[in-house]
Amino acid sequence: MSAPSDYREALKRFSSAIRNPEGQPHSRVEARRMKIYQDLFFNNLNNFLSNNFPVFKSLMPEPWWQREVRGFMRHHRCESPLFSEIGREYIDYVNSGQRPTTPEDPPFMAELLHYEWVELALQIAPSPEIPTGLSEELLNHHPVMSPLAWVLEYDYPVHQIAPDFQPSEPPEQPTWVLVYRSRDQQVAFMALNAFSARLLTLLEQAPEKSGRMLLEQLLEESPGVDPDALMTGGEVLLQQLQDLGVLLGARPLEANSSF
Repeated sequence: MSAPSDYREALKRFSSAIRNPEGQPHSRVEARRMKIYQDLFFNNLNNFLSNNFPVFKSLMPEPWWQREVRGFMRHHRCESPLFSEIGREYIDYVNSGQRPTTPEDPPFMAELLHYEWVELALQIAPSPEIPTGLSEELLNHHPVMSPLAWVLEYDYPVHQIAPDFQPSEPPEQPTWVLVYRSRDQQVAFMALNAFSARLLTLLEQAPEKSGRMLLEQLLEESPGVDPDALMTGGEVLLQQLQDLGVLLGARPLEANSSF
């Protein structure tokens, strides 16, 4: 049975008064009591966003931050009821046309927010089912990446941004970061160079190739590089990634098509 229209209208007025304390006051709720709800809602949202984005918050003036939280309350309608999704909802708000830009917005704002959000996203991600039949033959078989290992590319060096380092222009080369949940369930970050980022990308793009074949492809893409150094360095990197839990093991090539 649907709620009476006057009840729905009362809830709508109540939520609007909470979202926008400077708007039309709620005529049926005492101002003192309404302020309790307004402050509670704002403080909870402020705490969630502050915990999700501690680096970004440390860069911004406090008055700006307070206005930003108010604007998010006022303009954005969350798709998810989960508290753990508030950070993602804020990122959606920033990337939408709903949010008015401000002169204080740093050029790396969207990328830094995403970088900080990834940590929580990996913390709460469900543990994957480990494929059976994996071996330790990283060179002869195809290395399998964990679903909880993400290769991210940014224009700005988001892992270095801090109050004393806020670039106004992106560097010539992108920044690659590997974010993963380790075997002991801790989220860790690793800065990648062009070689390691390309290798991890190929692992997902070419499931029909063994680790050695992928390194040979990288060698073909890197004229002038010492072949022995590349192959040896690549083998060491693959082993390190397996030790960290980024690689789950290796799958025999003949099994790729049926997985």
